[in-house]
Amino acid sequence: MNHKAILSIIAAAACVLPAIAQITDDEVRPTDNVRQELRDAYNAARRQGTVEAWEIFINNYPESLYIEQARKNRDNAIVMSYCNSETTLDRLVEYIEDNTAHEPRIRLFYANLVNNPTHSYRYEHMDIGFNGCTGRVDEHIEFASGSRPRDNYFVFNDKGLLVEQSVMGSKGNSRVATYTYGYDNLHGYALKSCKMSGEKPSQSEVTYNDKDKLQSIAIDESRWQFAYNEYGALSKMVSQAGKSSRTLVYNDGYIIREEVGGKVFRYLYDYDSATMKRYLIGINEMQEGAVVHERKVNYSIDSKGRITKAEITLDGAPQMTITRTYSK
Repeated sequence: MNHKAILSIIAAAACVLPAIAQITDDEVRPTDNVRQELRDAYNAARRQGTVEAWEIFINNYPESLYIEQARKNRDNAIVMSYCNSETTLDRLVEYIEDNTAHEPRIRLFYANLVNNPTHSYRYEHMDIGFNGCTGRVDEHIEFASGSRPRDNYFVFNDKGLLVEQSVMGSKGNSRVATYTYGYDNLHGYALKSCKMSGEKPSQSEVTYNDKDKLQSIAIDESRWQFAYNEYGALSKMVSQAGKSSRTLVYNDGYIIREEVGGKVFRYLYDYDSATMKRYLIGINEMQEGAVVHERKVNYSIDSKGRITKAEITLDGAPQMTITRTYSK
């Protein structure tokens, strides 16, 4: 190709370059504007950090490059809106009941509240749980043997934490205990102090494991140690009071096995579809794999799934009846 032909091609190209540049500019400017708008919308949602802000972003930009991260941020905002010191137990219960595939972290936050070691007391190896409640619970116990009836009460705050209880002994004397709790955003709630009537408050010592989960609580001669499964749910609690110890094995927030005083007990439950809760229906004392004693529990529950009456038999014979009334 001679130099004249080359010059002709260059000249022709020079004539169309402004047009090409104009087309390119016209195409790039809107794209840049859209990207800037997208970034501004994402940053605005991030600054607000609320579930509503992320929902608006997700609905307005469903095909954006930020959509997956926005969904993660939305889900985390949902968790944070429930897992905090302001959330009441009633609100947690409402979430658990309305969401079949509920967020595991919210469920764990709920389970840590209702499985707090201060929530449990026992009669004859019976743990009749409160199933998560707030307000005052008055309890009356009648024994089939004719032993002295007992009257107890328990007071839970709006977080579902036990703050006061009065438990009557076999001689008719009652001991009142009050509890306080600490909270931080990393660990949630933990027992802070306990005061028995007529005594000075006892402060607790709390430790956490390398995953920031509650590992132990020690207060005076009592100590609770906790273990968790691979999903972070409570799997075992060992309580010690002086020389006596008790081991509870959990599954999905419920006791399934107890080891105490050289004996082994297996806990049996029934699932109530109306309240979506499990209720303890029996405890079998086991020996070399065989049942040696059998306790059965027959319940009456209210519309909120709370136990109003529990009739307990031991080896087929009536043992005790527990009646509860609730302030709210």
